[in-house]
Amino acid sequence: MSFSLPERVTLKGPNFIREVFERGVGVEGFISFGIGNPAPEAIPVEVIERAFDEVVHSNPMSLLQYGPMQGDAHLAELTLERLVQTHKMNSEGQGLIISNGAGQLLGLVPITVLEPGDEVYMDEFTFTSAINSVRNMGGKAIGIKTDEYGMIPGELEKAAQSGKGKYIYLIPNFQNPTGITMPVERRKEIYAIASKYDLFIYEDDPYGEIRFAGEYIPTFKSFDTEDRVLYAGSYSKTLSAGLRVGFLFGPTKVIEAIQALKNNTAGQMPLVTQKVVAKVLDTIDYDAHLDNVRKVYKMKCEALLNAFEKYASSKVHLTQPTGGMFAWMTMPEDVDCDVFFETCMDRNVGIIKCGAFAADGAGAGHAFRLSYTVPTVEEITKGMEILGGLTKEFCGE
Repeated sequence: MSFSLPERVTLKGPNFIREVFERGVGVEGFISFGIGNPAPEAIPVEVIERAFDEVVHSNPMSLLQYGPMQGDAHLAELTLERLVQTHKMNSEGQGLIISNGAGQLLGLVPITVLEPGDEVYMDEFTFTSAINSVRNMGGKAIGIKTDEYGMIPGELEKAAQSGKGKYIYLIPNFQNPTGITMPVERRKEIYAIASKYDLFIYEDDPYGEIRFAGEYIPTFKSFDTEDRVLYAGSYSKTLSAGLRVGFLFGPTKVIEAIQALKNNTAGQMPLVTQKVVAKVLDTIDYDAHLDNVRKVYKMKCEALLNAFEKYASSKVHLTQPTGGMFAWMTMPEDVDCDVFFETCMDRNVGIIKCGAFAADGAGAGHAFRLSYTVPTVEEITKGMEILGGLTKEFCGE
């Protein structure tokens, strides 16, 4: 019997992140700037352990049965309260989905709204799963050129003139992979274009709570007067990635459609992890916890930036994140980045090639993503000394 897969499910970019992880496993002294896991020091392990113990022993039978399709009601209440009070979002006419991490939403949204041939506009280099989830539905993940402030409005408008656009996907805070944060003026320009061409905005904000420098910037959702923003968030980056708890907030009609599709495909997510997150939020001072997370990430980011300035070639550029987990290192165009990558791996330093994050039309690029969250400060300094030395070998002083 012959069996073939439709082309739309095979249009995936190369998994350079997995490659770095697999090649580095078990290698003594390997320093990885690859995987974007939360910093171990920032995870409140003991608090989570106690929450598990209390949740499991309080009513174990309820956790061993199917839970509510819409998720744990108390967790939804706590999440909505923070969105309204801290992030100044209007809850009138809005709904909320609790999800299996924010990653599940990247699949649910395009399944719900896309038809084959529809276009989704996103940064030319962006989160891999966002690209692939659009391609899997037969949509086109159109990469829009960016500058130091994020997506360029004029380039977005050129693309939107096709009339085939459905939505704009953005990570406006501490973008993955570049670490760039979009200023409020740029956000309002993007919103105006979305309004002009009747596009909705998928605002993916898993890193938004991890600002360790600069002023708070309002979310798209906080000034959404036309019900055209879906706001996705996650507890993975602030509490624990392994708990897999995220959420989506947006217009009730859209949320209900996504929830119905989720019910018919993914069903319920584990109730125990939702209740554990709710218990943690009830137990700790979440803002004080976030202050500690920011302190850890700031320390590690500064170690990366300081070592880069000390050891790297002046011809190589590194973004200056004010939060989040990533920095973006851009090489001169005459550098063979494949050879540079292999040389780094041979020297036991793992970095991610930009091709892992390339949307349609992005081109080859000459950049690498560096994640500074998992290595210790000492490992960051040592790794950047090696990496910086290699940039001088390839690019000159």
